[in-house]
Amino acid sequence: MSDSSRGEESSGGVEVTSGGGISRRQFLGTSAAGVLAVGLTPNLAKLKSLNIRPRAATTTLKLISWEPFGQSPEFPAWTKVVNEFMAANPKIKVQWGGWPFSTFDQNVIAEAQAGGVNADVVMAPPEAASTLIAKYNLAVPLQSITKSLGLVPIPAHKQFTLNGNLYALGVIDVAFALTYDQRLLKAAGFSKPPSSMEQWLAAVKATTKAPSQFGASLINTVAAQADWWNQLQNFCLPYGGAWAKGTTLTIDSPANIKGIEYWLELVNASGLKGTSETAITKLVLGDQVATQFNVAAGLSNYKTLAPKLYPNLRSTPPPWPSHKAIARLHPLLVMKSSKNVEAAMELVKWCVTPKNLYYLTVTNGYPIIPYSNFQDFEPGYKKYLTNTPWLPGFLETNYVGEFDILGQYTYAYAEIGNIIATNLERAVSGSASVKSALQSAQAQAKSSLHA
Repeated sequence: MSDSSRGEESSGGVEVTSGGGISRRQFLGTSAAGVLAVGLTPNLAKLKSLNIRPRAATTTLKLISWEPFGQSPEFPAWTKVVNEFMAANPKIKVQWGGWPFSTFDQNVIAEAQAGGVNADVVMAPPEAASTLIAKYNLAVPLQSITKSLGLVPIPAHKQFTLNGNLYALGVIDVAFALTYDQRLLKAAGFSKPPSSMEQWLAAVKATTKAPSQFGASLINTVAAQADWWNQLQNFCLPYGGAWAKGTTLTIDSPANIKGIEYWLELVNASGLKGTSETAITKLVLGDQVATQFNVAAGLSNYKTLAPKLYPNLRSTPPPWPSHKAIARLHPLLVMKSSKNVEAAMELVKWCVTPKNLYYLTVTNGYPIIPYSNFQDFEPGYKKYLTNTPWLPGFLETNYVGEFDILGQYTYAYAEIGNIIATNLERAVSGSASVKSALQSAQAQAKSSLHA
């Protein structure tokens, strides 16, 4: 459902709305200026004696994201930071808008295609951010913010750089690694996490004891939509593949076929083939899954959501030779169509100010803050990295970005994911081989993306 059809609703104490309008308070705040404008000038000395001053109108910023829509464990932290921004800047009001994550890319790109995004500030997944910057030229350069704060953006920001300008600043780094339940592995005879592809497959087989326990939580149904592709995209990496290189699609390359065949072996061994994402998540939180190819997002919340799992939750790099995985850098952008660019940039600056970004990162359980010198500003960050038991594997993984595996087709991230997942469903069901499914996906992607 688009934001324009929502009207206004309350979410976590923050207004989620589709547009502006002027409140009674704003109207009254501008009334003195209105009197002066029409020539009915009051006695200024009397006004001064009564301590009455004309008040400036409130600036309203629209911030769009998926956070208000289904991301409840994360939204309270964002609410707190944005509310503190409004308290520190009482003449600026921030209204939240957007769509659920599963449809966010499609909706924001549809608005861009129609002429512009209806927002002042956009929190975007990496592929949507790259599209708004490079394809539609809708963003404002933001390198002045990091320069003023002294922050050094990590290299993943290169996908948001064009003609020497940096148009987006990362606030969420969604990094993958292999997480595991050390209790379940130990009970199956494994003293260490898997360090090779063969060991991971063996661990999955040994820990699968359906219907009470399962070896791996790999999403494998088209119904899971973006979440399936989000995880699956990593499996071009075991044999050094990529879904595209530059402007060339390579979906059915030998390396990709071998990587997805390995993925399907894991799925078949896990005992969860054909299981819905909701059911898989419930099993994970119930401490019934031994290994998860997982992002660190929200793992801190496992303290309350999965109290039996959390003390035993650990991580290790992906067990293929390169130890590579995707890190999806989600940034904030300011739209050049905004009537309040300066205020919008102040909001972005507030969010990436070290004390605020550190709070957001630690509270929401993300292991990596996307600025290479961040420890210079927040000593607590180093302590966080060393004292969180489930973090080491994330820090040891060799991360790549979407451009490394999708090339120029990063802009078509969702379309390629849908094509691959739809075709691969036949391989999961056993009605087609992985090779034929990826060959069909290659042909379909060439046809639809080159039309």
